[in-house]
Amino acid sequence: MSEARLPRRAFLATGLSAALPLKASAAPTAPAGKPLTVLHLTDIHIRPEHDAPKRCTAILRDILKRHPEIGLVVNTGDSIYAADYGNITRERMLEQWKVWDDTVMTALKRLPIVHAIGNHDPWWAGPKDDEMHGIPYVCKRLGIEQPYSSSRQGAWEVITLENCRGSLGDEQQKWLFEKIAALPEKTPVLLASHLPLFSLAGDYDGGNMSGAKAVIDKLAARKAPVLALSGHIHIQSSESLWNIKFHCNGALSGSWWEPGDAGDGSYKRTPAGYALLRLWPDGRSECVYLPVPA
Repeated sequence: MSEARLPRRAFLATGLSAALPLKASAAPTAPAGKPLTVLHLTDIHIRPEHDAPKRCTAILRDILKRHPEIGLVVNTGDSIYAADYGNITRERMLEQWKVWDDTVMTALKRLPIVHAIGNHDPWWAGPKDDEMHGIPYVCKRLGIEQPYSSSRQGAWEVITLENCRGSLGDEQQKWLFEKIAALPEKTPVLLASHLPLFSLAGDYDGGNMSGAKAVIDKLAARKAPVLALSGHIHIQSSESLWNIKFHCNGALSGSWWEPGDAGDGSYKRTPAGYALLRLWPDGRSECVYLPVPA
């Protein structure tokens, strides 16, 4: 039986067609409007030891010089080294907050800042009726009215959560779900919390928020983009799921201002650093994690 043959003219036409370059597709449309540039700082863990105040001041000064376009700072907690342990005295807690005021808040005083509370920020060792006990005093030191809140920043709704005790709790979750339901359908959301709602960093090293699935499902039901910022793990990882981008960024303090296992201040292969975000009015965003200036 003879082999079927493609006529030579048809073969040449087919071969030439395959060899011709494909028509170039249209370039991606550039995001419309001017983006809001956000500086994400987390796990600053400021302390008097290890020359941390001087080093932190220099780092923040350099960041602001490099990125004069920054229009908002998001601090996702563990602002001070540690006030949560049972042996922390009033004097030690106040010492750390004074360093915070003198370094971080002084350096950032000209910029709007939103804060989330970290698990190391509240002082639990004092009497429960002491005004400095627990989360209300942290709110006072950070200059925020309540531990979770919402505000409009340009086209974006910025929501801060208090999950420093591991979860949201019923009251806060109810508030969050009502807030999300009341937003216009196309409003993009920036959600900031200390513990990640979801992160590979947290899966690897422990520390993702408990009960986050219900929150993620509520966010995923929206059509508009959602950006979830967090820290706590001191390890950087970024993931996307449906309309949600999760960015768990590394600590400004790295290994708590100490040399760490690698001797360079990093923590488990994540250098001390900060994140720079750009948020466009149409909901598009980008997030870049940058090591602290050398």
